[in-house]
Amino acid sequence: MSSSPSHIPRESVDVARSLREATLHVFASSDDLDLSRRFADGHKAVLSASGISNLTSFDEEWVGDPDTTLFLLTAQDEEVLLSGMRLQKRQKDNALPLERAVGADHPQVMAAIDEVQDEGCAEFCALWSRRETAMAGIGMLPMACVGLGLMPRLDIRHGYAFMGVNMRPIQRELGFSINTSWGEDGVFPYPAPPIRSEIGHFMYPESIENAAPDVQALIRRSAEEPSHVHSIDGRFHPISYRIQNHLA
Repeated sequence: MSSSPSHIPRESVDVARSLREATLHVFASSDDLDLSRRFADGHKAVLSASGISNLTSFDEEWVGDPDTTLFLLTAQDEEVLLSGMRLQKRQKDNALPLERAVGADHPQVMAAIDEVQDEGCAEFCALWSRRETAMAGIGMLPMACVGLGLMPRLDIRHGYAFMGVNMRPIQRELGFSINTSWGEDGVFPYPAPPIRSEIGHFMYPESIENAAPDVQALIRRSAEEPSHVHSIDGRFHPISYRIQNHLA
């Protein structure tokens, strides 16, 4: 289907055209319960509109968790939520969403993560984006790069991401590798056939060199300068992308 403006509701086009600046807020869920719940609502709304209504990342047990970091892209003084991502740190008594999704049928996944638990493990999950965001020319890569750059600050060495196989190009661009010994050659029938997903693994800092050059640069900048502003070449005009890190 074409992604031209004529195929998108007028109000979505108006929002996309008006975007000249956006702010990525990075914060611990425990520091803003209201914004955490708005994040959860935005995630469910976007995926439900795509026909996905039953994911382990939909649960809200993480709300208020100091070890869950949220990345929320907003516009118009936080009135409009554009996209989001969650970085959920694993605890011995709190499994990652991907483990709850496939661990029962694939115990080797939990066993492998158990082996590196003490090095710091977390999952990049609940990734969502409104259509206006992509239409304006704002991809998910900047947000993902900020998350990867913050891994050492959060005492995370192993980052995992459960994504559809259609996301392989993005996984490679970000420097993630796929463990083909998990599932069926690395693939899981999740959330339900015919959709297939795989688990990407990013080890900090070794995996940085596997990422695309521009991704490497943004990961390193995010590690060295957690709050900064850079420009994005939007579809209609340049967009100021401000990163506001609220982590203590």
